[in-house]
Amino acid sequence: MVVLLLMAAAPAPVPVPVGEARRVVEAQLKAPVRENAELSAEEAAVIRQRYLESIGRRVERAVDRAR
Repeated sequence: MVVLLLMAAAPAPVPVPVGEARRVVEAQLKAPVRENAELSAEEAAVIRQRYLESIGRRVERAVDRAR
C-alpha cells in the first residue's frame, strides 16, 4: 500500500524524443570537422532560436522588440 502511495506521489517521467536526439548526434558525427570553431552571428541566432523553442519559450523576434 505504501508503495502505491509513493508511486502516485512521484511525478511522471518526461518522455524523451530518442529518435530526434539520435538523428542529431548521427548528423554531427557524419559532418566534417570544422577548422574554425567560432560561430557566425547567423548560426548563433539559429541555435538560440531552436533552443528556446525546444524548451517551450517564445522566441522574440526583432520585429516584436521594435513595437
